[in-house]
Amino acid sequence: MNRAELRRTISERLAGRQLVWFGTRGDDVEPAAELPELSASFSVIASYGGRPSVRSLALEDISATRVDLDAHDIDEEPRDGPAGELRRAILRTLARPSVVFTYRPSRFLSAICFARQDRCEYLGLFKDHQTAFEHKPWVETEIGRLGVPHIPWTYVADEEQLETLPFLRSGPVMLRRSRTSGGTGLVRVDDEDQVRELWPEQDEAYVSVAPFIDGGVPVNVGAVAWHDGITVHPASVQLIGIPGCSTRPFGYCGNDFGAVAELSDDVLDGIEETTVVVGRWLRRHGYLGAYGVDCLVAGGVPLFTEVNPRFQGSTHASCQLSVEAEESCLVLEHIAALMGMDAPRARPLREQARDAGELSHLVVHWTGAAPGSVDPAPLAERAVREPHACRIDVLTRPELCTLPGATVARITIRDRLTTTGFDLTPTWRGLVDDWQHVDALTLTDSTHDGLAP
Repeated sequence: MNRAELRRTISERLAGRQLVWFGTRGDDVEPAAELPELSASFSVIASYGGRPSVRSLALEDISATRVDLDAHDIDEEPRDGPAGELRRAILRTLARPSVVFTYRPSRFLSAICFARQDRCEYLGLFKDHQTAFEHKPWVETEIGRLGVPHIPWTYVADEEQLETLPFLRSGPVMLRRSRTSGGTGLVRVDDEDQVRELWPEQDEAYVSVAPFIDGGVPVNVGAVAWHDGITVHPASVQLIGIPGCSTRPFGYCGNDFGAVAELSDDVLDGIEETTVVVGRWLRRHGYLGAYGVDCLVAGGVPLFTEVNPRFQGSTHASCQLSVEAEESCLVLEHIAALMGMDAPRARPLREQARDAGELSHLVVHWTGAAPGSVDPAPLAERAVREPHACRIDVLTRPELCTLPGATVARITIRDRLTTTGFDLTPTWRGLVDDWQHVDALTLTDSTHDGLAP
């Protein structure tokens, strides 16, 4: 759909009400900033500063702590702490007629919107509805029954760990918790001793087990489920476990949209078909709006890995491609779908892959062992000197206590960064390594200057 046309239609549906965002990163609301109704942005980290007229506040502005988003849950924050102050600020903002949309549903936001139901429309699922789609064994079992090629997970009870050992005869094995995010809850084991040592603990008392697939290419795609269709957006090769960017072996480190051009049309068609099947299944179970699908391309076959029932880390760069093409993007389509609008015609994924050009973004996390003051300025200065760097955002600040695993910066680059998803081009690998080992200022004593997390 033409971008300008979609903006006009959304504005008509808003009918003078303010639009308010609550997300993990404030900077992720940028694609919606073209809507004059956008009035406020609330987030966990990185308060939005792209438009002075948009009120912006992040939890870290109150707590003085940059959290690890893959380990943090706003619903676990105590009510009498910084989250309580953020809650009161949102309640004040929603005192007038509003429409609220979010990166990911939470009980925190649902409660606020229920308390303002007389003047606030919430675009999204109730948290307890959405969380069902984050249960990986249930989702992959249901999707597998639809005939979609997928990772061959087996579910093993804690009391029966010995059943895992036969898998090891054929090589390394992956163990996984039922709910994971950003590479947390995933572990590779190579021998019997590691099975006992690294067995994930969870309340359900069972673990997902599958053979480790060596050489697979991790591909991510964003999409939107509408009441009458599915629209698929540009795919990317996902950056996973990059040393210097994350200490997690399977940690999320960014996306390369140009690298998918190396995939065949048949593979891209298979990824699109899987994404549409997943979207229709989500819709049958009451899900509307943006979602993501991860596949591992192995032996020329895209294997379904997981669904992300929310916006994703890749959304930011995907939207940039759409904005530059003057097409509707994931963020605007998410709003439109949840307002009950009809789905536009979607371009085939193979066509989008040919037109995407070279665009990547790299997410650098703090790899230090201790929390403290981290200065991203030397990293930013190194990055802007590179000819293909075009944007740096989500920067931490020295006055914050940056926790291990927290995002230090997100760097958008008009170039390819990877060939496999598990490697990084020498220029950017060297740049990140130099900053982590030479330039970064860390206060290893987390109590120094009151920077206790």
